[in-house]
Amino acid sequence: MMKKYLFLLLIGAASLTACGDDDDPVVPELNKLTKVSCYKDGASSPLFTADINYMNDGKISSISFHGDKEFRLFSSDNKYLMIDISTGDELGEYILSGNVITAKNVLRKNSYASNEVYVSDEYKYGYSGSNLVLTSWVARWPKEDGQGYESEDYREYDKFYWENGNVVTFSRNQDRMEYEYSTVERPENYPLRVIGSFAPVDFEAVTPLNLLYGVQNRNLPIRAYTYTIPNQSEVKAEYKYTYTTVGDYITCMTIDENDGGTASSYKYTFEYNFAVK
Repeated sequence: MMKKYLFLLLIGAASLTACGDDDDPVVPELNKLTKVSCYKDGASSPLFTADINYMNDGKISSISFHGDKEFRLFSSDNKYLMIDISTGDELGEYILSGNVITAKNVLRKNSYASNEVYVSDEYKYGYSGSNLVLTSWVARWPKEDGQGYESEDYREYDKFYWENGNVVTFSRNQDRMEYEYSTVERPENYPLRVIGSFAPVDFEAVTPLNLLYGVQNRNLPIRAYTYTIPNQSEVKAEYKYTYTTVGDYITCMTIDENDGGTASSYKYTFEYNFAVK
């Protein structure tokens, strides 16, 4: 009887070992991005810097931007508020639904109505599944007599077209921007995104808020270029991307810009010092 029990115990132990061998390995989560700096044309002083702070659960608590303007973004309920550091004025807000940005409002003061704050630009983001495919825009401005506002509605202002997990075309009216990709996959913590711009070199392209616009590109872009329909063969501006990696982290990206024959270079450095516990 004892031998029978011993045999059954050994079988059970062998089964547990086999199941353990079949388990997928646990992949540790990469550290969060905590600082971005951008240098233009080899300058020693940065064009801009941004410091990012997080809550214990890994969600962004604040972003402090220093460049041509000084502002701070911070989490408040289901939105991120943008505040002018020097004046304390509210500049805008990003509105969330769950963990996805669905709208952005730009705020201004109406000098014709005792500087009351109004929404000058209202952007809404449309998704197909988790892919951002459309931006609508309402432009608003005050009447000079101080009696209300006028507005214009652009329901399909920006469009984004996806192939194989990447945005390959950004379009606005007759203008197009095409993106080409490497086979290298984008690290999950890297926030580079195709934005609604034909000069994608400012902070908006690399802000960690980009990780809240649904699913991100699968691969890293290596080239982008612009043209206007129907002159597809006439490239107006070109952008080439190169990257430096340390382990699983992209620590530097360079974008070489050629805009109508005028060349510029933008070097971005990235620091990752927040680990989710």
